[in-house]
Order: sequence, then C-alpha cells, then structure tokens
Amino acid sequence: MNKKMILLPQWFQTEKIPSDMRRAYMDKCAFDNEIPALVILTMILAMESMMVIIYCLNLFFVKKGRFFPQYIYLYVSMMIFSLCFIILIKIFENVPDNLMMVEITMLLTVGVWSAIFSACDVINGFSSYLFIQLLIINSLLFKVNPIKHCLINAVSFLVYTALILWARLTVTITFAEVVNPFFMLVTAEVMIIFRSRTKYQDYINQKLIDEQHKKLEFYANNDFLTKISNRKSIIEYMDDIMEKCDHSIICMMIDIDRFKLYNDTYGHIMGDKCLIKMSAAFDRFAGRHGGRVGRYGGEEFLILFADMDEEAVTAAANELIEMIRELNIEFSTAEGCGRVTISVGIHIQDKIGNPDKDAILTAADNALYKAKNQGRNRMAASWQKGGGNAAGRGGETE
Repeated sequence: MNKKMILLPQWFQTEKIPSDMRRAYMDKCAFDNEIPALVILTMILAMESMMVIIYCLNLFFVKKGRFFPQYIYLYVSMMIFSLCFIILIKIFENVPDNLMMVEITMLLTVGVWSAIFSACDVINGFSSYLFIQLLIINSLLFKVNPIKHCLINAVSFLVYTALILWARLTVTITFAEVVNPFFMLVTAEVMIIFRSRTKYQDYINQKLIDEQHKKLEFYANNDFLTKISNRKSIIEYMDDIMEKCDHSIICMMIDIDRFKLYNDTYGHIMGDKCLIKMSAAFDRFAGRHGGRVGRYGGEEFLILFADMDEEAVTAAANELIEMIRELNIEFSTAEGCGRVTISVGIHIQDKIGNPDKDAILTAADNALYKAKNQGRNRMAASWQKGGGNAAGRGGETE
C-alpha cells in the first residue's frame, strides 16, 4: 500500500484493503464486543429479575396499585433471552464468526425488546427513555458491520413507531414520542457509520505500522541478502549464551573457499545465489544441532553452540562439510571442474572463570586459517581449558 494513503480516510483510498486484513478486523471486533455484551446482558438479567420480584410483591402489599401484566411477560422473556445469549457467547467465545452472529442477534433482540418496552410505557402513560438509552449505548459500545447495525436500529425504531401509532394516542403525544426517538436514531446511525470508518481505518493504519516495525526489526537483526542473523545479532546471541551456558561455548567460524574467485568466475548475481543457498544449509544445520548461525561478514559465517563435548562438535563439523559438498554447487576453475566447499575453524571454550569473547572469536578465526592453510575443505579445532586465552589447537580432520 502506498505510504501516502495511510494518512487518508478509507473512503478516499483507491487501493483495496486485503481481504485477510478485513477478516482479521472483524474477528477482532467480535472478540472486543464480548465484554460489553456480557456486561449489558448481565445488567439486564439482574434488573429484570429485580423488577419481577418487585411486581410480585406489589400484588400483595399494594392492594389498589395498577398492574400491567404485559410487563411481566417482557421481564421474563428478556431474562430468558439474556441467559441464553450469555451461554451462547461463552460457548462461541473462541469462534469469531459464530460469536459475531450471536452478538448481532443479541443487538436485534435487545433493540426490539427495548422498543416494545418503551412503547408500552408511553401507551400506559409513563415516560420511558429505555429505547433511546439502549440505542445510544449499543451504537457506542459495539463494533459490527455498520450496515447491519444501522438496519437493526431502524427495525427497532419501526417496531416502536408501529406500536405508538397502533395505540391511537393524541396527535401531540404521538408526535412528541416519535420525533424524539427519530432524531436519536439518526444521531445513532451517523455515529455508527463515522465510528466504524474511524475504527477500521485506525486498525488498518496500526497494522501497517506494525508490519513496518516488524520489517525494521527483522532487518536490524538479520542479513538483508541471506535472511539469517547479521553480525550484530549473532554477537548478541554469543553474549547471551556466554551468560547462560553451564559448561562450554563452541564457536564455529566458517569460510566459503575461494569465494572471490567464484564471484569473478560466475558474477556477483550467481555469488549472491550461492550465499543464499549456503546460508540456508547453515541455518538447517545449526537448528538441527541446537545452535544459531549468523553472517559474520562477506563469505564468513559464525555458528554458536552451548554445552557440546569435543567429540560431538567434531562430528557435527564434518557433517556440515559433507552437507555442503552434497549441495553440489558447481565451481569450475583452471584446475578443473569442482564444487563449492567450506573450511571450518572451531574453538571450544570451557566456561571456567571469565571467558573472553574476543579471545574466543580470535581462536576460532585462527583455527579457520589453519584449516585453509592445510588445503581447505576441512576443519581445524582448538580448545581452551579454563578461562584464559586459547592456546592449544588440534583435532583437524578432513
């Protein structure tokens, strides 16, 4: 999406929002609606239960009081509906499509019920604002499809108006009791549309910002070409394992043999493809053995492990060398047709005392040059007992 469009309202944008993003937004709305729905339903259930009790007591203690049985029906029916909706919301709380359907049905039910209740109040000579109150509350709290939401409010208002007209009240009362809810309906509909567009655009903008942050974070910690950890990230990982490992730190320095010649022979595009393929192999290898790989610079790579013994490290290094051979990346030179190979330098540092990171890297680099000086396509290893600088080297194999 064009960055300039991020700042524009949705209705001015010409590019379509991806369908998966719209779907994710509606799923989020369904989950966001759950708490308001449960709060409203619980309050309605409690209030209607209390009103049923008051009405029943009224029959016994207020002998000359007026009794309207239709209210009992409304109270009891809404108690049953509220209880059913609470159960359905809890059943489908992890299924956004079904949850949204329950919430829309609940809005319609509450809207029609409040319309009937308010109409009964007006017909019986009372003043009621329940329909208007729930209309505004639902419009503010719930995020559903704006067209469906507006239709639900319109249906509720039509039910309310039809009952008022059916009661044949005076023109003055009819006009007063219809016009006020009508203006509240218009206000609610405008509020729903504006709020829906604003919330949707805020969500889209935030998603785009989050995606940009993820990309920035990824490329801050990963090599742009190979997509594996960059030098900064792999050194930070080294600091981490030096702090957390229990016994030993294994630093494996890898160099692609005669890579400059490969670039000169095949060109930099093929050189980049070679680096990508090799990096993927290093990453698979490191993951399989519980380590981590990073591009240390150019054609040099660093693989770090923690708490492996010397035998396991040597076997793993030979396995890596063989794995690269099996990639069978052609490398024809004046000497003949061959394959791309690697040289590996390993330093194993016992975690005793306070091992020095620079000394470990230097020792691994020295082991690498030893492997290259001995003919490439092989490994050389050194290890250090205790926390001092690396001294002994040995164990080179082909």
